[in-house]
Amino acid sequence: MPEFIFKARSLAGEAWSGTLEADSAEALEFMLNDKGFFPLEIKPKPEGVSLARMFGKVNKRDLAVFSRQLSVIISSGVTIIEAIAILAEQTEKQSFKEVLEVVGDDVQKGKLLSQSMSAFPGVFPEFLRNMIRVGEASGTLDDIMEQMANYYENEDKINRKVKSAMTYPMILGIMTVGVVILLMVMVLPMFSSILSEMGGQMPMITVVLMAISNFMRLNIGFIALGVAAVVFAFTSYTRTPSGRLRFDAFKVSFPLTRGLTVKVITSRFARSMGILLKSGINIINAMNIMTTLIGNRAVEEKFAVSSEEVQQGRGIAESLSRIGIFPPLLIHMIQVGEKTGELDQMLLRTSGFFDDEVETAVTKMTTLIEPVMIVILAVIVAVILLSIFLPMLSIMNAVS
Repeated sequence: MPEFIFKARSLAGEAWSGTLEADSAEALEFMLNDKGFFPLEIKPKPEGVSLARMFGKVNKRDLAVFSRQLSVIISSGVTIIEAIAILAEQTEKQSFKEVLEVVGDDVQKGKLLSQSMSAFPGVFPEFLRNMIRVGEASGTLDDIMEQMANYYENEDKINRKVKSAMTYPMILGIMTVGVVILLMVMVLPMFSSILSEMGGQMPMITVVLMAISNFMRLNIGFIALGVAAVVFAFTSYTRTPSGRLRFDAFKVSFPLTRGLTVKVITSRFARSMGILLKSGINIINAMNIMTTLIGNRAVEEKFAVSSEEVQQGRGIAESLSRIGIFPPLLIHMIQVGEKTGELDQMLLRTSGFFDDEVETAVTKMTTLIEPVMIVILAVIVAVILLSIFLPMLSIMNAVS
C-alpha cells in the first residue's frame, strides 16, 4: 500500500503532519476528515532506501510483543484506552509509536480498537484486526491477544530460521564472486603479460579466460551498474502483483525450494486456521480470511477456489486435496477433525508437527547448499589456476 506525506490542521488550529498509508490520496483525505483534520498538503512518499524505512517498519516481532503486552495489561484490569497509551509510551520504534498514539485517540473518542486499527492496514494485518473484533464481541480480548502473541512469535521464529539458514550461503556466494573478480581483474592480467612476453602457444582455456579478464577489467564499472540494474529490476518486478504471483509460483514448483515453501505454508495454514476456528469463527468466514494469510500468492489463488467450494458444501479436506499443495498428513488430519468435530484442535496439534518439519527442511537445505557452493568455488578457482599454469608448463617443457 502506498505511503503519503501530509500536512493537516483541525478547526481548533491543531497541526498534524507525517506519513500514513492509504489506498489513494483521496482515501487519505477522507481518513483525515474523519479524524477532524483538513489536509493542507498530500503527496506520495518518494521510494528510496533509508535507515528509517529499513528499521522503522512494524514486523511480526513487534506485533508479537504488542499482542503479548496488551494481553497482560488488559487481563490485569486496565482499560483499553489506558493500555494503548501505556504501549505507545514505551514503544521504542517511532513509526509504531505514532500509529499507536493515533489509535489511542480514536479509541478515546469512542471507536472500537479494531475500527481504529483499520485506518492502518499496513501496520495491523487483517488477521489481527479480525481476531480483535472477535475478542471485542465475545469479551475475551485478553485471551485472543495471547493467541495472537503465540501466533506472531511462531511466525517470527520460522522467518528467523529461514533467514539465518540462508545467511551463510549468501556470505559464501558473495565471497565466491569477490574471489573470482579478484582473480580475473587483478591476478590473471599480471600473469597474462608475463606469458605474452615468454611467447609460445597458449591453450584455448587461457585465451578464453584472458579475453574475459580483459573485458572485465576494461568494463568493470558498466558490469557493476548492469548487475545493480538487474537486481533492482528483479526486486521491483517481484513487488508488482504479476511479478509476485510468478515468483511465488516458481518457489512452489522449483525442486530446491518447493519442500521448504510447502512446509512453511502448511505450518502457517494449520496454525492460523486452528486459531480462527478455536475463537468461534465459522468455517466459511475462516476460509475467506485464510485466503490472505497463506503468504504465497500462487497458493492463495488456488485456496480461494477451495474456499468457494466449501461455501457450496464441499468438505474442507476434499477441497484442499484438489489444490495439490498440502501434504497428505494434513489432509488426513482435517478429515479426522471434520468427522470428530475437533477440527481446531487437530489443526493446532498438526501445526506443531509441521513447525518441526520446517526446521528439519531448513537444516537439510543449508546442509545441501554449503558443499555445493564450496565445490563451485573450488572448480572456478581451479579453472583459473589451470589457465595460468598450463601455458607456463608448456613453455618450460619447450625450453628444457
